[in-house]
Amino acid sequence: MKKLYDKVQESIKDSFKEFIPMDSEKEKQMLQERDAKRLLRKRKVTVTEEQPSKKLKLRTETIDELRNYLRIVDFEKSAQDRAFDTLWEILHILDRQDLHHLYLVVQDYYKHIPPTGLGLILLGDLTTIWETSATSNDDFWKNQEDWEIVRWRLNESSGVHTLELEDGTMIHMLTERRYPLSRELMIRMLDHGMEVEEESDIAITLIHLFILWTTEDGDDS
Repeated sequence: MKKLYDKVQESIKDSFKEFIPMDSEKEKQMLQERDAKRLLRKRKVTVTEEQPSKKLKLRTETIDELRNYLRIVDFEKSAQDRAFDTLWEILHILDRQDLHHLYLVVQDYYKHIPPTGLGLILLGDLTTIWETSATSNDDFWKNQEDWEIVRWRLNESSGVHTLELEDGTMIHMLTERRYPLSRELMIRMLDHGMEVEEESDIAITLIHLFILWTTEDGDDS
């Protein structure tokens, strides 16, 4: 556990050299702006029953067709175009077991210390990954029709896919677990395409799952 913690800490320090230092004025301003955008997004839309588009039809799930939903991207070259996110910066050094250990370490660390800044975001991201189910009804998951997708990416080593929104929100999810994403949003994610560094069984399986989830209820949803 100590070895994992030190490994993560070192990776975070390396990432911060290229981004914004913790507890700096710029970091505080960044967090305030992001929180303001999130609050605005929550307030400006009235919660209504979502009506999925009837005209969107997904292709049958052959391997060749599933590949059409993948976008091969060099994550290092595209790093400058995305929002900074603590967890995404360290996912590449974690496997699934490491990720769960990190969740336990961070939970334990903040039992007696109030999380702030990037620590609060990291704790929130890990909690979303491990404690959210398909039936969760937290306010965070409401108004998905208003979510503006920037990118959808897969980190294969940790088995986590990440949805990045226009307001800077990053939603990290396990590849095999279903989260409370609406059918309409999942269709938009598929239309947008999932960024991967290379084609893999995990990527193809996740695309297949998304198609199954969006077609479970057919046109009656």
